Amino acid sequence: MLYVFHGNDIRKGLEKSHNLVNSLRAKKPDATFVSIDADNFNPSIIEEHLGGQGLFSNKYIIFLDRVTENKEAKEILPDFIQAMEESTNIFIILEGKLNAELKKMFEKHAEKVVVCEESVTGDSFKKKEFNVFALGDAMASRESFKAWTLYRQAVERGLESESILGTLFWQIKSVKVASHAQNAGDAGLNPFVFGNCKRFARNFSDGELNRYISDLLILYHDGHRGMVDIEIGLEKLLLNCGKSGGDTSSRNCGKPKL
Repeated sequence: MLYVFHGNDIRKGLEKSHNLVNSLRAKKPDATFVSIDADNFNPSIIEEHLGGQGLFSNKYIIFLDRVTENKEAKEILPDFIQAMEESTNIFIILEGKLNAELKKMFEKHAEKVVVCEESVTGDSFKKKEFNVFALGDAMASRESFKAWTLYRQAVERGLESESILGTLFWQIKSVKVASHAQNAGDAGLNPFVFGNCKRFARNFSDGELNRYISDLLILYHDGHRGMVDIEIGLEKLLLNCGKSGGDTSSRNCGKPKL
C-alpha cells in the first residue's frame, strides 16, 4: 500500500505525513517502523521491505523522507512504485515538488496522494495552523503545564484527540528507541529527531517510558471501546507528565461515552 505527500510546502507535508505515520503506528503498535531519507537510501532497503514482514509483527511501515534528493533514488524510485502499491506493507512517501513523470506514476498507483502547496489565503489560514510536534516536545520535556496548554490550543483549533494521541505515542516510542540506540541509524530515526529524543530520554527512567507507552495504548483502545473519553484522558496524562513516578493512566478519567 502506498501513500504520497508532495508539494512546495514541505512543512505542511511533514505535518500531514507524520500525522498519518502516527495514526498508523497507534493502530498497529506491533508494526516495525523504518525511516529512510536521502542520506541513508539504498535500493536494497526498499527491495527488502516490499514483500517481507517483521519477525515479531505483521507489517512494516516504511517512511521515505524526500529520498529523491539522492540522485540514485530519483532515478530508480519509479521502478518500485507499482511494487509498493501491491505490497502488504505500508509505504509513505514525502517529497517536495515532483517532476511530471513521478507525479503521474504516484497518481496512478498510490492509495492516496496529498498535495501540500503554500496557502494563498494569508493570515486567516496561518492563525489556524498548529505545530503538534511542539506538544510532543513539551511532554517529552516533562513540562506538564505547557503540554496541557498546547493540548487545549490544539483541541480548540479542531485537531482530533485521537490524532494528537498518535503523535504523543510516536514521540515517546521514539524516545524509548533512542534511549537504547548508539546512533540515528540504529534507532531508525533521522539524525535531528534522534538527537532530540536522545536528549529527552534523560528525563525518564526506562520503566517510566514503558508506562507512558502502555498508558497511551490503553487510552487509545479504551477510548474506542467507549470506556473512557480520549480528550479527558489525554488531559490527565499531560497534567501528570511532570511527575516522576506519578500515575499517568487514563483510568477513571471521565464519564464513558454513551
